[in-house]
Amino acid sequence: MIIPFLTRFFFEDTDSGLSKTTFADGLSLQLKQRFESLLLDIAGDLPDLLIVSVIDLQSGRLLATRQLGGKLNPAKAAPYHAAGIRQNQLALQIWELAPGEAIEDMLITSDTQWHVLRLLPGNRHFVHLLVSHRDTNLAIAREVLRTRTVGSPA
Repeated sequence: MIIPFLTRFFFEDTDSGLSKTTFADGLSLQLKQRFESLLLDIAGDLPDLLIVSVIDLQSGRLLATRQLGGKLNPAKAAPYHAAGIRQNQLALQIWELAPGEAIEDMLITSDTQWHVLRLLPGNRHFVHLLVSHRDTNLAIAREVLRTRTVGSPA
């Protein structure tokens, strides 16, 4: 039985641990460095995360990702998450809320997982965090995303 939390203590750089950060083709070196730093910081604070990715809001293109091994493919869901954020941004405009009111994050829940989508400053990219609700406290996960993305240049 592989327990991801324990493998960090006994094995270095195994397939059961977090993989290297992978990037979209054509991404600039500067963006690669920024996104990798952000993803490493989040992964360091939430060692039991399943996936953490940076996605382009307009195109829905997966730009950078780190994940535990498995069959999950964040690139398949990325365009749908981006569309969901864009639709909710339009809904906020229609509601005519207070000036400056904006989406900070969105939460998608399932029986076993929490997906937290958080916009990066500038609203051009967002972070998708996927965690198991058995292994991660939702409030802590949201706070990690909030603190790690506040000054994140993207």
